[in-house]
Amino acid sequence: MATWTNKQWGALIAGLVVFLIALIGVGEAALVVVFAIIGYFIGKYLDGEIDADDLRARAQGRR
Repeated sequence: MATWTNKQWGALIAGLVVFLIALIGVGEAALVVVFAIIGYFIGKYLDGEIDADDLRARAQGRR
C-alpha cells in the first residue's frame, strides 16, 4: 500500500489512544475495538465514502 487513507489513520490512532488508556488501567480491550471502529467510520466519512444526507433520508424513510 503506497499511502494510507483517512479511515485507516483514524482507526490506527483511535486504537492506539484507547490501548494506551487501557495500559494505564482505565478500560478494557473492548474499548480498543469500539474506538477503532469509530475511528474507521470517521475516516470513511472524511474520505467522502459516507453520505450523511443519504443516511438521514434513509433513516426518515424518504428513500
